[in-house]
Amino acid sequence: MTYQPKSYKIESIKNYTPDVKLFKIKSNLNPAPGTFLEVSIPGIGECPLASCSHNKNYIELLTKNAGNVTSAIFNLKKSNTIFIRGPHGHGFPVNELENKNLILIAGGTGIAPITSMINYIEQNKNNFKRIFIYFGFRNEQNILLKEKIKKWEKEFKLHIGLSSDPKNHDYEKGFINEIMEHHKPTTKNTIALLCGPEGMMNATTKELNILGIPNKNIYWSLERRMECAFGSCGRCQIQDLYVCKDGPIFRYDKIKLRLDNENSNQLKK
Repeated sequence: MTYQPKSYKIESIKNYTPDVKLFKIKSNLNPAPGTFLEVSIPGIGECPLASCSHNKNYIELLTKNAGNVTSAIFNLKKSNTIFIRGPHGHGFPVNELENKNLILIAGGTGIAPITSMINYIEQNKNNFKRIFIYFGFRNEQNILLKEKIKKWEKEFKLHIGLSSDPKNHDYEKGFINEIMEHHKPTTKNTIALLCGPEGMMNATTKELNILGIPNKNIYWSLERRMECAFGSCGRCQIQDLYVCKDGPIFRYDKIKLRLDNENSNQLKK
């Protein structure tokens, strides 16, 4: 881990939606699944982005145009230079996941850290049992990483739910928890990994509990809360924990009470 950014070359850029792009960057950093990087543009600033790959030769960053830094990143072209420091944080507990059935759940750009875990699984297939994948997007136009999804559909049990798409197509309409009701995963000897909006993760966790998976077998990625990676700005603090240093991956039974207390305090204000 380093706090000094280094320059890297952009190998390719793929557009998915008007505000989401995938940047492929030549690098041997190979972040562990679920960890994140601080990406910067000199004179503009930096922002945390979850690794969307697990590869020794390149990094993929799924980037949503949502601020000054990401807007500057969007203006970059192939062969331009980008600055990165990291990787930072604690990722998915890959050793604890071995010889388990896995449920991988992501909503929207939360697909990024889940993709890094899928890449790891593909490289270590004999270490895992059955793999169930559930992705949720707003509509068909917002489905990300389509070319990767087509490949994964051949390898794993994969289902996609569209929350607000009235058209008839190959994908089901519904939220992820509803899709899971129709396509139930194996729950014995099973660990679930989640990333996306916290409302989605809450609803999906309740469904996992109904299916028989306890909170100690569920991991949340709180990567959307990350900021500086130093633990100094305090923006990602949840009581005594800092998402950027103690996470962004947390076992849900260990973070639930802190999140419940945080929500309770916000309601009192």
